[in-house]
Amino acid sequence: MNRRFLLSLAALLVFSAPALAQECKLPANLSSGTINLVSFRFPMMEFYAKAIEACAGGGLRVNTTFLQADAFNTQVGTALAARGSSPYQIIWSNPSFVTQWGSKGWLLPLNVLIAKYSKQYGLDDISDQLWRNATINGRRYGIPVNFNTQILFYRKDIFDELGLKPPTTFDEFLDVLKKLDAAKKTKHPSAIAFGGTAMAGEFHSNLMAFGGRWFDDRGRPAFNSEAGLRAAQSIRDWLQFMPPDVLSYTNDNVMVALQQGDIAISKIWLTRAAPMEDANVSRVVGKMAYAPAFRAVSGGPVAATAEGDMYSIPANTANPEQAFLAIMEAIKPSNQLKAAQFGMVSRGSIANNAELARANRAWPAASANARAAAPLRPFVPYMGIANNIVSRTLSTALANKTDLKAALDAAAKQVEDEMRAQGFLK
Repeated sequence: MNRRFLLSLAALLVFSAPALAQECKLPANLSSGTINLVSFRFPMMEFYAKAIEACAGGGLRVNTTFLQADAFNTQVGTALAARGSSPYQIIWSNPSFVTQWGSKGWLLPLNVLIAKYSKQYGLDDISDQLWRNATINGRRYGIPVNFNTQILFYRKDIFDELGLKPPTTFDEFLDVLKKLDAAKKTKHPSAIAFGGTAMAGEFHSNLMAFGGRWFDDRGRPAFNSEAGLRAAQSIRDWLQFMPPDVLSYTNDNVMVALQQGDIAISKIWLTRAAPMEDANVSRVVGKMAYAPAFRAVSGGPVAATAEGDMYSIPANTANPEQAFLAIMEAIKPSNQLKAAQFGMVSRGSIANNAELARANRAWPAASANARAAAPLRPFVPYMGIANNIVSRTLSTALANKTDLKAALDAAAKQVEDEMRAQGFLK
């Protein structure tokens, strides 16, 4: 059988049977002790967690903890900063956390282990782009497990009925929201995850789409610019067409609102597409369509980054090779073929397979995003400071309907003061 036929057959199996992870086979000398995994919860990461849990047996125990965004940031950050052996052996991460924690020395550089096992596990099948998202100064702090980006989810039945098209710019998005609001086909026209540090993520996408930047050439805060004000004002313009408590919404809240038919359009992560077609939890099976994220201006980048989720290993993990091989077993090709029903995986041979792309209707929008994505947040150790302060300050200003420029100026001053306190500025 040729490779194309095998992948085609695998695709049929993936979408006609439950996604069960393959057997995990760790060396005998690494099959005892405990692996504690901490992660966000969404379908693909639940699948990978089951794949890592399959390594349990004999003298090895595997425990999984799922946390929401703010709890994850606080709880895992505290554990990583503490002295002594880490309570976690494997942690979910993304480019933002790699930047925040890798630059502090809290994550283990994986270059040696990657070189040792690259051929055995085919790690050259993961794109350079995804590896760059996990890398600081040549050190790789994460193993990419998927490709992820925010795309538009929209109710095609409602859009067709109203003669609407998926928006391609911020102005078009606002116009669509107004028309959906007038039609009253759903409880609210839209919702986007703005809760916690997700606010900084949305502000970042808008800031990049308007051509702004977080820091100037001297490393000082620069997000309180005209581009930053336009980025924040865009969010304010959208809020009137969203649920009154949307400033506390996580991606789970948005996903459920889409599934229940409470909203008609959102910009949300690709990994949330598969649950739209799960008849056990979704009322919109067959009704959802997908499009690339919109742009601030025609010809500019889309208001979405092209990144991915990863697994990282804390620097103070007692047995890093055991944790690394558990991750390798979880993302081996046989597992990623099954994981592909939940989104685009990190192996190019699977993510770029034509049969799988046809079975995943959201993938073309994600691929289009990748070609015009907004830059990632800067890979600097003080990015976490800006994330937290901007999220808190901007959310408060939006909730209280106070002056946005004043809020951004205040946030910039707070960020600069904290950067000086921590020695990043003199």
